[in-house]
Amino acid sequence: MQLLLRPTRSWLLSLLILLSFSCRIQLVPVYSAELEKQVADAAKATDKLYLQIIDADTEEQRSYAHFKDAYMQLESEINSILLKNEAREKNKDFIEIINNLKKAFAEAKEFHKSHTTLRVGEAKGYQASLAGFWAPLYVAEMALKDPQTK
Repeated sequence: MQLLLRPTRSWLLSLLILLSFSCRIQLVPVYSAELEKQVADAAKATDKLYLQIIDADTEEQRSYAHFKDAYMQLESEINSILLKNEAREKNKDFIEIINNLKKAFAEAKEFHKSHTTLRVGEAKGYQASLAGFWAPLYVAEMALKDPQTK
């Protein structure tokens, strides 16, 4: 009786090992070089916007009217990144990160718009704050990259 069990155990063990190496379960979305570049470019544009505001010599030059188009361009980039991520499977965490970024950006834009101008300190604060919202999105996308191609 014991002889019959040994081949069965080894057969089951072999089958288990084979299945372990042949099946790949993916719980995260697939890496996208296009999205990585888009996130990096949008983060760079956000930084540039606030650097330009900081560099402006007068309050009038820091008015919302001077930067309205840049705000709209950045907002449309964030919406584009969100849309592309909504179309990806297994992407709940990314969507939450992007929605947090979108909310923070809208708040910064609305503050500038309602106050007409930004002080240098306010612009520096928003620059740092928004960089803190872009970073986890970029890091999350980079983490999806195949380690062999990094």
